[in-house]
Amino acid sequence: MQLRRDVLPAIESKGVKLFAVGIGSAEAAAEFAEATDFPATMLLADESELTSAYAAVGARNTGRDEKGKQIFEGVESMWNRDTNAGLKARGRDDLNAVVGSLFKKGIYKPLMPTGASTQRAMEKTFVQGGTFVFDGSRELFTHFDSASGAHADLDEVIRVATSRR
Repeated sequence: MQLRRDVLPAIESKGVKLFAVGIGSAEAAAEFAEATDFPATMLLADESELTSAYAAVGARNTGRDEKGKQIFEGVESMWNRDTNAGLKARGRDDLNAVVGSLFKKGIYKPLMPTGASTQRAMEKTFVQGGTFVFDGSRELFTHFDSASGAHADLDEVIRVATSRR
């Protein structure tokens, strides 16, 4: 998630509701919210064993075979040209703000999901996310992350979300 301080005021001023869903525990979600100053009331955690919220929307790496094993879509589902383009577009300062640099600690802290097995916890880390804007039940915007860091353009998300109000 790109961390920009103007996102929440821009959408709240138009009466738009924002929710984020993350994989992992409610405790990890609360820790993430505190570290990023993201309102905890707007952050939900998919604590399900099979990342059901992500699977319901068809996010990448949520498919299962007939035995229930995750279908991993390959290395390109974790890092690809979209990852590189996203990093380039957001710039080094954005990346350093998250992961840190040699002399300044970033906000990132691995909050690995847990599960009944190490395999299930590992599978959860492969799941990619997405961004959706709805007006009631009508979908106005959809973006599925093709790989890590390949997020939707926040300016476009804000434009779509606030143009309906």
